[in-house]
Amino acid sequence: SLLEDVYAYNDFSHVGNNPGVRLKKDVTPDMEKALLVTEYGGHMFPTKSYDPWAKRQEHALRHATVISAAANSGEHAGTIGWCMFDYPPHKEFGSGDRVCYHGVLDSYRNPKQAAAVYASQQEQTPVLELASSMDIGDYPGGEMGKLYVFTNAEEVDVYRNQEFVATMTPSSRWSGLRHGPMTMEDIIGKQLENKENMSAQTAAVVLQVLNEMQAVGLAELTPGDQTRLKNVLRSVGVAWEEGVKLYKKYVRSWGTSSDVWRLDGRRGEQVIASRTYSPSAKLHLEVSVSHNDLVERDTYDVAAVRIRLVNENDCAAPFAQIPVYLNLEGPGELVGPSVVVAEGGMCGTYVRTRGEKGNMRLTISTDQTESVVVGFTV
Repeated sequence: SLLEDVYAYNDFSHVGNNPGVRLKKDVTPDMEKALLVTEYGGHMFPTKSYDPWAKRQEHALRHATVISAAANSGEHAGTIGWCMFDYPPHKEFGSGDRVCYHGVLDSYRNPKQAAAVYASQQEQTPVLELASSMDIGDYPGGEMGKLYVFTNAEEVDVYRNQEFVATMTPSSRWSGLRHGPMTMEDIIGKQLENKENMSAQTAAVVLQVLNEMQAVGLAELTPGDQTRLKNVLRSVGVAWEEGVKLYKKYVRSWGTSSDVWRLDGRRGEQVIASRTYSPSAKLHLEVSVSHNDLVERDTYDVAAVRIRLVNENDCAAPFAQIPVYLNLEGPGELVGPSVVVAEGGMCGTYVRTRGEKGNMRLTISTDQTESVVVGFTV
């Protein structure tokens, strides 16, 4: 009947390779009323915090595409994603473990990769998240493919083993966002000139070919693309076989020492955030709580405790699926079990009061990390 002042529409039309939202004329015959997307994402691409990196990256890109398309359309009042966090499902959903993985946060409110899309749309707190760990063993055949960065920096400088590679800027693909994802298109930079003694002209052509090979993957090149790239290399006197050798040296990097990558996010000349990515040697616990002072009024009070396993660079360890032990002392109780298993390197618990004043002490430990102690006052 279209009696509402705002036409609320659940738009689940985006599947990754099509427009982010439907046009207003395809949704409602009343073009005079505001159109609000009240659900998107969700069951169209359920994603676990421990899914492979490429799926977690695609999950984030789908959220970016929807909100950017709605902002650019000029026809949408806004978008409300389904949903903020994973939850216990009704009978139609769930992954066989009584959890519905539709959220950009897990059920303890720890962030998945997609959360960085939303976190980066503000100016107060710096955000810089690379969708991949840069571990070559995580890619089929060692082929990294396209990588994306989610940040509210204006530009991001990329360094490989302390050597400057390239500067990233937001992609025009997500122009509806205040801070759209950035594509990590060049991972070689000036190394062809500096280490292979190529002229600037030759290096620029070879770099273009290698970056195109990296975006698709050497094994995924079609015969037509391979012929075209062979001709491009031949135009500067470089044989295809030599191009493949350079690709394996500077892109795939098998048989060499492990790379250390650093990303510096800048606003103007000021570095507002920096992240390092390298093979992990040691994990530690990162714990945050909603509040440490609990107050009983009409009923008990509860504090949320969020737990992440991170490496020495403070990067999440998504494959750290290990038991986490919780020991609470004092006038309170755990809501849930005393042993939880980290999923995607993340888990949590809740601490509640039980009608007594005093101090509580929660010890969080694993067999592979140092313990963390959190204090509460009731």
